[in-house]
Amino acid sequence: MTFPRLRQGMLIACLLGFAATLGAQVTTVVLLRHAERESLFDGDSPLSEAGRHRAQALVPLLEGFRPAVLYASELRRTQQTLAPLAAKVGLRPLLRPKDGSEALAAEILRDLPGRTVLVCWHHDLLKKIARALGVKGSVPYWSLDTYDRIWIVTIPPQGEARLVEKIQALSAPAAVPAPQGR
Repeated sequence: MTFPRLRQGMLIACLLGFAATLGAQVTTVVLLRHAERESLFDGDSPLSEAGRHRAQALVPLLEGFRPAVLYASELRRTQQTLAPLAAKVGLRPLLRPKDGSEALAAEILRDLPGRTVLVCWHHDLLKKIARALGVKGSVPYWSLDTYDRIWIVTIPPQGEARLVEKIQALSAPAAVPAPQGR
């Protein structure tokens, strides 16, 4: 093999390697707890009025992530939290069983590499999903009354997953004027 052909072969190999690196993109998973619910004692409680307001106010924030896929559990409150966003972006949430947190993470890693995924789930199980996505180290604690946080998990093609916690910083819902009497 002559020197120019060897150099050409090496150049082609480098370009193919570079192209493969470009094709391997970061997977982003946005983890969100469902909005406020009516009752802590009803296992499938719907959203409260405050929860419905939060679900509506979340639309601009969550839409900004440009999710390719939405996931919710089989319980009403997760689906109701995503309903305004789903309507706005034209996606139907995929429903998975609440007790399948690790299976959900495995599905995302297997089927959606390089995509942005939004998961509306339950506060006591979000940590399981984060761990199953590969997050190591500390994961923030959410108390039972914490509704205003999201976790953004970025999963590079190589290396460790990273979790960033953000406060939702939502706009207050527009006040409804009180009826005026004559």
